[in-house]
Amino acid sequence: MAEVSNSILVLASGSPRRAQILSEAGFSLEIAPADIDEDAVLTSALDGGLSFAVEALALAKAVSIADSHAGEYVLGADTIVVCDDELLGKPASKDEAVAMLRRLNDRSHEVITGVAVVNPAGETHTKHVSTAVKFRRLEEAEISEYVSSGSPFDKAGGYGIQDESFAPVASYDECYLNVVGLPMCATSDLLEQSGFVLSGALKCAGHAAGSSKLSTSNDPESRSL
Repeated sequence: MAEVSNSILVLASGSPRRAQILSEAGFSLEIAPADIDEDAVLTSALDGGLSFAVEALALAKAVSIADSHAGEYVLGADTIVVCDDELLGKPASKDEAVAMLRRLNDRSHEVITGVAVVNPAGETHTKHVSTAVKFRRLEEAEISEYVSSGSPFDKAGGYGIQDESFAPVASYDECYLNVVGLPMCATSDLLEQSGFVLSGALKCAGHAAGSSKLSTSNDPESRSL
């Protein structure tokens, strides 16, 4: 668990998964979900490319909350799923969730998370992480049962890599926590750049499948797993 000098990190997101990742890392959080038009922000930034757009959305979330949290560190994040150069958002209906999962079935796609930090001086820092993900072959009955559970509806692409009973992912490259929704490898770098003091470097232990735990160390040879 991390030891942090700054007492509170403001999370500009209502995602329980992001809150869990940060809490497990040792952060004391204030949860302040951003209320912005995410589709409008993302669309307006797409000319700069997908990575730029998702960073812009994460930054818009953080800035919108920083305006009412002067003197605090504010973290924003957003995750997109990309298949065949098309963005797959959160499914709005059972039919849409089924269609998304059928589209991803036994195929590869990309998950990109943008992360942004606004520090007490109003300085901003952004970064993104991209992970290639390969779905296993899903049976129609599995898709139907998963959609009926309600789990897809708060997740980009309609799935969670951490949903162990469904376990849709056959393989991925690099960052597991990026697919969950918050790559701590990038998040810790941004916090340090922003002046948020950590006791030792904090890196993803989530580069090993199935682990959402994190580690800190002052030993450069043991800072990532």
